[in-house]
Amino acid sequence: MSNILIADDDKTCRDSIKKVLEREGHIVETAENVDKALEALGTSHFDLLVCDYRMPGKTGIDLLTELRRKESITPVLMISAYADASVESAVRQLGALDVLRKPIRRQELIDRTAKVIGG
Repeated sequence: MSNILIADDDKTCRDSIKKVLEREGHIVETAENVDKALEALGTSHFDLLVCDYRMPGKTGIDLLTELRRKESITPVLMISAYADASVESAVRQLGALDVLRKPIRRQELIDRTAKVIGG
C-alpha cells in the first residue's frame, strides 16, 4: 500500500484518478492547487505525486521546481492535456519520471503507478 498525492485543479480528473488508485489499494490524498500540494508534501510522506501540468496560478512546473529546490525525492508523474515533446522534455529535465496524456486511460495509470512504486 502506497501513499499518493494527486494535484490537479480539475475536480473530476482528481476524483477519477483517486478512485482508480484507491481501487488498486493505495491511500490517496488530493490537492486542488500547487499551494495545497506543497502543504500536504510538507506534512506527510508520499510515495508518488501525480501532478497536472497546467493549473491556474502556479503550474505543475512550479511545483516540480519547488520540490527539486527542497531536494525532495518524491517521484512525480506529470499529467497534461497539452503534452508534446517540448513539455515532456521540460518536465523530465526537472525530474518528473513520465508524462501521462489526458484523457488518462485507466490501465495506463495503473501500469505507470506500479512501475514507479514497485507495486
